[in-house]
Amino acid sequence: MDFKELTYVLALARHQSVTKAAQELYLTQPALTRFLQRLETSVGQPLFTRSGNRLIPTYAGEKYIERAQEILLLKKQLDAEMQDIVQVHRGQLRIGLSIFRSFSLLPNVLPEFTRKYPHVKLLVEENDPAFLEEALCRGELDLAFFSLPTRRKEIVTETIRTEELVLLLPPQDPLASQAQRRPGYRYPWLDLGWVKERPFILQKKDQRTRQITDRLFHDYAFTPNVILEIQNIDVSMALTAAGYGCSFTRDIHAVELQAYQPAPQCFSVGRQRTLTQYAAAYRKGAYLPDYARDFIELVRKQLNTSRSSSSSI
Repeated sequence: MDFKELTYVLALARHQSVTKAAQELYLTQPALTRFLQRLETSVGQPLFTRSGNRLIPTYAGEKYIERAQEILLLKKQLDAEMQDIVQVHRGQLRIGLSIFRSFSLLPNVLPEFTRKYPHVKLLVEENDPAFLEEALCRGELDLAFFSLPTRRKEIVTETIRTEELVLLLPPQDPLASQAQRRPGYRYPWLDLGWVKERPFILQKKDQRTRQITDRLFHDYAFTPNVILEIQNIDVSMALTAAGYGCSFTRDIHAVELQAYQPAPQCFSVGRQRTLTQYAAAYRKGAYLPDYARDFIELVRKQLNTSRSSSSSI
């Protein structure tokens, strides 16, 4: 058994196709087929069965794939540790975050990181939290940043910032005059029940912001009038500024509201403050070089700076 063999099997499992796996591995299809036949003869049982054009792992295949992933992750960690020793501050850092967060974080974090670590190559994956968690577990990312919770036991998280989910009303919405200052709330507070007749722009149902807002609506026992579902929170904020409907965002982005003239109005909601934790995540037991730890701290520093700015609004 060698590392190339493990890589070939994982490619077959990932694509469920000899043709697509061969393309990824720069092999001919017959060569990869012969490899699989030799391997299955060597282990004494099939690792895949065929269902139409798809390759489906057998029970033995699932065990092989599971151990292959673990072995290759250990090799990556060993390579990283050796590289850290031999080539100080040289390497590669694979990070993942949402498109919305990359827009607000990366322009403020990457220049400082690159000045400090000019020989570290950065690879960025922009995707939703579920995809990022999967990529971490597969060893395809070193760090990911997303809002908690996660149910993945293979993942270690470090909370970077506690954020408040806030309601945005269109400019000049008369309901703003009923907002109250309440102890413990960061912004003027509105009873969510007061806006149940308003139109809402909400995120897609698989997004964590939407899952939190749906719990809020359930708590207030009403179904919102959703006129648009959209993934990009920037767009929902802009639509609220244009008077199209109410929306939600996290308070970290409240400072960005001033870019709109007139600006949306920002309010705390809920019987308690609606808080979420934004976290850095990495695979349990993974080796993190110094530059990875520093990247986490730069993100923490940037978010705390943004908090100070939004507090002054």
